[in-house]
Amino acid sequence: MRNTIIAGILIWTAAAGSPLFAQTDTNDLAQLKQRVAQLEKQVQEISQLVEPLKAQLAIDTRRKVLRERFEKKTAQNQNKYTPEQLGEAENLYRVANQKWGSAEANESLQAMIKKYPDIDRTGCAVLYLAQTSQGEERARYLRDCIEKYNDCFYGDGVQVGVYARFLLAQDYKSKGEDKKAEALFPEIKTKYADAIDHNGNLLVDSLKADSK
Repeated sequence: MRNTIIAGILIWTAAAGSPLFAQTDTNDLAQLKQRVAQLEKQVQEISQLVEPLKAQLAIDTRRKVLRERFEKKTAQNQNKYTPEQLGEAENLYRVANQKWGSAEANESLQAMIKKYPDIDRTGCAVLYLAQTSQGEERARYLRDCIEKYNDCFYGDGVQVGVYARFLLAQDYKSKGEDKKAEALFPEIKTKYADAIDHNGNLLVDSLKADSK
């Protein structure tokens, strides 16, 4: 029996050293490497699918929080004006949305600002006028947004005063007035790190991209 076991071991050892056994081992290793490569590709593909979902979830979460601030601001308007007055203000603003950049749109917004100077939507109206203006007039409207309507919000969570800072800083930078631009950046980064643009992206991320 012992001799039989020894003989079997010797035969297996001899076979292991044979070219056929070596070839089998090489094939197994090649198959393992191929499988690992396939798994790595699958992981990468899954990651490419998951990352946009994570980014969208982050955007939706930010918008939800900021939307609550918008709703709080609009609720305060109800203590100042009747539903009919607020409806009129909204209609004046709607004209501008429907006829962006037109003389009629500007007249409608000017009437709204004059009649309802202290509601949340008025801040959006002033920022609207800034974005359809140029030069010093645009800068004046942006400064008004910062000084008078800082805490006004759009329904999508954009904060009027912060977005005005962002636009004004970009204007300064485009004109080579870097010191004026850089004076606005720290405030956005430190006080309003959660502020977003109309696509839900963080303004601080856009600042980082601009600085590269």
